[in-house]
Amino acid sequence: MTQNDSQLSSYLAIKGPFTEATFRVFREWDFNLSTKQNLSRIETTNPIGASSSGWLNQFIRVLKQRFDFDGVDKPLIELAKQGWHIDDWRPIQLWHMSQNDKLLQCFLTDWLFERREEGIVIINAEAVCDFLRVLTKKHLKASWTENTYRRVARGLLKTAVEFHLMRGRVSKEFEVYRLPEPSFVYLLHAIMEREQNTGNVIKSRDWRLFMMRPNDVEEELLRLHQFGKLRFERAGSFLELTLPCNNTADYVRSVAG
Repeated sequence: MTQNDSQLSSYLAIKGPFTEATFRVFREWDFNLSTKQNLSRIETTNPIGASSSGWLNQFIRVLKQRFDFDGVDKPLIELAKQGWHIDDWRPIQLWHMSQNDKLLQCFLTDWLFERREEGIVIINAEAVCDFLRVLTKKHLKASWTENTYRRVARGLLKTAVEFHLMRGRVSKEFEVYRLPEPSFVYLLHAIMEREQNTGNVIKSRDWRLFMMRPNDVEEELLRLHQFGKLRFERAGSFLELTLPCNNTADYVRSVAG
């Protein structure tokens, strides 16, 4: 599944990440079955305890729209099956979601990150609505209804809370967030596989999903280097990063069990 500028999914934003339900389903995913068979099994057995068939069908629709089960998102399923703690798995889910969701990506890496950098502490839904009006005008050349703007804004803020970036019931306040070490190392492999360059990995906008600046990434690399978890060297403008595994698939296999 790919995203282009015209694809801003209000539906995904309103429905939210379904983190616990997705984790539970992926933990029981059977790679010996086809995607269609796995989704059919979810519909038949309702392993997440959905309160109605309508709610379950919406959840399945979100899964199908959000993930490429046999492709780029397969490692996310494998990590859940391996028994990763949900708090370590959760940031990986956010990264994978953002790759296929332009609206979520823009909200977190562009707008919300910049508000935090400006020193803004509290964010309300109306401020998010203003951001959404500009975004839809630019990418859709059209507007949503005011009700849709409000629902999407609330959904995006709820997502930020679910991923522990913010807290609060109505207005949201930024949390002090630290990316768990296993999640950080997974993302290093995934981003390096794409960028093939240490400097580009450190400067990647993907870290903004977790409100991290390049110097935050570099500090964590230095810490892990000191503990022998990876090799990172800086000499002037020269940067060299050697990760524990050759690629993401190898890293996923290395943490199995």
